[in-house]
Amino acid sequence: MSLQLAAPVTAVTFDLDYTLWDLAGVIEHAEEVAYAYLDANYPAVTAALSPEAVLALRSEVVADRPEIAHDVSAMRREAFRRAGTRAGYSAAEVETLVEDTFHVFVDARHDIVLFDDAVPVLEWLRARGVRLGALTNGNADIRRLRMDGYFDFALAAVDVGAAKPSHLVFEAARGHAGVSMGEIVHVGDDPHSDVIGAAAAGMQPVWLNRDGGAWPAEAPAQPPCVEMDSLWALRDALAPLIE
Repeated sequence: MSLQLAAPVTAVTFDLDYTLWDLAGVIEHAEEVAYAYLDANYPAVTAALSPEAVLALRSEVVADRPEIAHDVSAMRREAFRRAGTRAGYSAAEVETLVEDTFHVFVDARHDIVLFDDAVPVLEWLRARGVRLGALTNGNADIRRLRMDGYFDFALAAVDVGAAKPSHLVFEAARGHAGVSMGEIVHVGDDPHSDVIGAAAAGMQPVWLNRDGGAWPAEAPAQPPCVEMDSLWALRDALAPLIE
């Protein structure tokens, strides 16, 4: 079901992963780099646990610790903590392992490649005085990526205490934007977290469907939204509304 964006549009919020950059292979590579670091510095872990077993610990944490499900960094740290504990390291050694390995993982996780439409469209929007926000369920840091200059605010799930599609995330964004919900366009690739969440909150949702896939059969029904295959299309749709 589709509709058109409507004026006034005074703010645009963006999801990050798979919206502004391609994450395909990045997390897998970061996990490989972290495992190689463990192998070099904490060999008892890799002697006891295969790469697949270390990855399985994250799923275990998701099941055991639902109270931190919105905090991907906390879940990743807890997975490393369990790996170190099961390998027989002392409590102090485990905490050092956790922090060191997590930082190695995060460094590699930020080795991303922006889509070619990301920066030009962000610059175009900023030049027209549109307030811009970043909303992510992940742990990408726009400051670390030197992209903070494009945004007026950035919110991760851990900042809010909830993950998209929770209305709390979109309410927090509205507060930072300082405008009404209906004046905010939210752009994201995830049908559930981004499109359904933004629509339920009262924003104007844009489903950034770069690959042109069908709405997932396992997802709830598609709400009215604007479907686009690029941020260039977003620019073209917004041009008559903000210029």
